[in-house]
Amino acid sequence: MKPEFTMQHIGINGKDRQEAVEIVTLFSSIFDLELRTEKKGSPFAGACIEAMAGNGPGTHGHIAFYPPDMEAAIKYLEDKGVPVNHGSAKRNEDGSIYVIYLQNEIAGFAIQLINK
Repeated sequence: MKPEFTMQHIGINGKDRQEAVEIVTLFSSIFDLELRTEKKGSPFAGACIEAMAGNGPGTHGHIAFYPPDMEAAIKYLEDKGVPVNHGSAKRNEDGSIYVIYLQNEIAGFAIQLINK
C-alpha cells in the first residue's frame, strides 16, 4: 500500500544566521507570511519557507515531505529502490524516526522526510 506524502516546507541554505533571517524576511514581506525568527533554530516565513543558517543538507537546501507513517514511508521508498540515508535519522525517545533524508539530492535539494 502506498503511504501518503504531503509536502511540508522548503529549506533554503544560507551562509549564516543573518542571511537566513534576510531570506525569510524577504519571503515574508512579499507573500505576507508570518515571520518567525525568535526561536534559536532555523527562521521561518510562515510554515512553508525555512532558511538554514550555515548551510544544511543539500546543495541549495532541502524539500521536506510529511508521511503520517514514517516506517511505512521508508519501507515503501526502499522497496522502490530509492536509497534512504539511515545515518541522517533523528529519533524520538521511543526510538521512532522523526527526521530522515534520502541518500541522493534532486536538482540540488536534499529530500527530507519529517514527522513531528
